[in-house]
Amino acid sequence: MELSYGITLEQKQQLSQGQIQSLEVLAMDSMELNQFLQNEYLENPLLDYSGDHGTGSVEINKTYEQTAPFEKNYEEMVEEEDRRRKDIPMQDADHVKNYILYQLPRNMYNARQWNLLEYMVECLDDTGFFTTPLKEVAEKTGMSEPEVDLALKTLQELEPYGIFAPDLRHCLMKQLEMQGDRNSTAYRIVEEHLQDVADGKISSISRSMKLSTVEVRKCIEQIARLNPRPMSEFGTEHAGYIVPDIIFHKEHGKWEIELNDGWVEDYHINDYYLKMMKESKDPELSEYFRVKLERIRFVMNSIMQRRQTMMAISEEILRRQEEYLDGKSFLNPMTMTDVAEHIGIHTSTVSRAIKGKYIQYPGGTTVVKNLFSASVTMTDGDVAVGPMQIKEMIKELINGEDKHKPYSDQAIVKILNERNIDISRRAVAKYREELGIKGSFDRRELR
Repeated sequence: MELSYGITLEQKQQLSQGQIQSLEVLAMDSMELNQFLQNEYLENPLLDYSGDHGTGSVEINKTYEQTAPFEKNYEEMVEEEDRRRKDIPMQDADHVKNYILYQLPRNMYNARQWNLLEYMVECLDDTGFFTTPLKEVAEKTGMSEPEVDLALKTLQELEPYGIFAPDLRHCLMKQLEMQGDRNSTAYRIVEEHLQDVADGKISSISRSMKLSTVEVRKCIEQIARLNPRPMSEFGTEHAGYIVPDIIFHKEHGKWEIELNDGWVEDYHINDYYLKMMKESKDPELSEYFRVKLERIRFVMNSIMQRRQTMMAISEEILRRQEEYLDGKSFLNPMTMTDVAEHIGIHTSTVSRAIKGKYIQYPGGTTVVKNLFSASVTMTDGDVAVGPMQIKEMIKELINGEDKHKPYSDQAIVKILNERNIDISRRAVAKYREELGIKGSFDRRELR
């Protein structure tokens, strides 16, 4: 065997530390951005805070001419205003209820349904689990058990993940599912061996699942980082807050979009240190101030790009979902790819920009990701309707069916196909279950 040496030329795209941090700024919500700027203020003597909405970004741009201008926008990184709105405070006694219900679109529920949701939040135990029998909730609220079950499934999708679970096992499984670990070994261990984990029976888990003890230990370490008490995130002494990052409102019949980051203007250059930098004869001190000033320019440039990206996404969301935001219609089909292609950015940029962010609109406050939904296609290939419209069609079909000969899921598929809606039987079954409607056998009424 001969050993030889050679030179291989290859190209790699690699993000610099600054580019990575610029993307991190994009992913921050309003509160995280506020904390980020506070930390910068504490560490950088050239950055000052006035609280009077000064023109900090303009001053910074004029003060120092950058030697290495920021030429890269978010897309190159991925592929290689107004005043601050007040926070939305929650009442001390009801902050848990408000935090949970603010995640739901109020205008999509009638008074009876909303009262049911409020009652179910009040049924949570101190841990955050929901252990009240559905039958009891139905009797107390005057709703049917399927309606209660549907409401419970809706509440189980809200943050903090794991809340409204019936027990610890389901709580941890939900958290792993939301982390994208639904098919992971850790998920299986929680599902099948949670008591063994509690008892420290690593060998038992290893033998049962044919895993090495090292792999089991790693999974247990991952499980230990989950939150077994979702309610603990709320605390008991102070009110919690949901701070909208994007605000949609109507003025004289015209939609306006605001980003909740006007307070960024409160940060500006410290005049005293700026003067010291200009007058200093000490090369080391001048270099120190130069580095600090470049850092401020970088941070403000990143925030400016964040604003531009979020405004472009917000405008496209408003364009596509205007009727829904106005309470006049269901959500239109809209994916992150749809938005990205229309405004000319990468899908992963849209994903970063909406991560963990909230939109406030006339109908309430919701997580931005809730406004995105997959599309259902017509048999001729044209995009037709979204899941919410399909559910409404299924509900109408079942409400109007012959109760002695109810529609099977396959029969519903056939009817929808006749309307040029391409959908599978499995999808119909899924939507029916999400509506809290039983199968055809259980719906059949005897003569």
